[in-house]
Amino acid sequence: SNYHKEAVMKKAILMMTFGSPEEITFEGVADFFTNIRRGVRPQDHEIQTLYDNYVLIGGTPLQRITREEVALVEAKLGNEYSVYFANKFSRPFIPDVIGQMEADGIEQCICLILEPHYSFYSVMGYEKFLESKQIQFLVIKDWYQEEALLNYWADEIGKILKEEVKQDSFKVIFSAHSVPIFALDFGDPYIDQIFENSKLVAEKLGLSSEQYTNTWQSESDIGIPWIKPDVLEYLREQKEHPDHYIFVPISFISEHIEVLFDNDVECYDLCQEFGVNYHRPPMPNTDSRLIDALVNTVRANEHQEFKEFLPEEETFDELVPSDETKNILAESQDLQMPEFVKKLIEKKGRENVKMPYLIKKMLEKAGKLPKE
Repeated sequence: SNYHKEAVMKKAILMMTFGSPEEITFEGVADFFTNIRRGVRPQDHEIQTLYDNYVLIGGTPLQRITREEVALVEAKLGNEYSVYFANKFSRPFIPDVIGQMEADGIEQCICLILEPHYSFYSVMGYEKFLESKQIQFLVIKDWYQEEALLNYWADEIGKILKEEVKQDSFKVIFSAHSVPIFALDFGDPYIDQIFENSKLVAEKLGLSSEQYTNTWQSESDIGIPWIKPDVLEYLREQKEHPDHYIFVPISFISEHIEVLFDNDVECYDLCQEFGVNYHRPPMPNTDSRLIDALVNTVRANEHQEFKEFLPEEETFDELVPSDETKNILAESQDLQMPEFVKKLIEKKGRENVKMPYLIKKMLEKAGKLPKE
């Protein structure tokens, strides 16, 4: 009677996001920052800077917005699934929520990560906490191609173009959270996904290649090189500016510090300095188009295979300490990389593991890669 067992299988959706300080105090920010750094407390001056930034933007709405997103998804799917919420770096922590799910008798869990793109630095960071003897998991790797989400961005950018830019000159700057350069060595799909996502939105808007560009933002100083151009460096390097810059932080879906400070304060200040109008479409937050994209993502994936998840075999430490990264792009050392990447490199040779053309050129220019 397999059929009967299927009927009573207890299924859950676990929605996860990055986390936020639990209180905006120096120690509250220190605890959160220490979690991000895997238990190593940053220096006081680093904590102070982050604390000051949170104070400047009046705290962060990420947890409130995310809980509303979770409630809206639950309203649509709650009679089929129990819906849970966890953070990677603040309470409720993923392992604690998995414990709760086990106590509730859950046997299968769809992991819906509230970041639309797959990166070893983001999604794999969630995967390393998925451990359970009882629950089988299905991790949705990416969902940036969801039509409802693409339409959201195209509509919101379109409004700015129509109502505020009108006939003036403009540039749309798609930005995404930067990743360390050695993501390239691992063939991290994230970089290509960001370019692809930008292109899909630009095509919906009918933008020419001169009317938009890709930059990176929010890199952190952990002693390793990051993907460039950083959005602030990009702005400073321009010899001429259009009348309007429209900043589109497409690697995020909710308002939080990366957007409210890194875009709305830092990019805004530079625009003021250059006499350019600053625009940023609102983040999707709890917009019905985002909720549709999340529900459609579950629907598109729910019949895939659930499996026992073995984090130690399927993830790796994406924050390799800096001394190991000094020669990261040199041929020599055996990097700490997941098995599937080692196999890929054995099969193809490191020089053949795919690297986006633009990044390759950028690295050559920076002297990080030998010119071909």
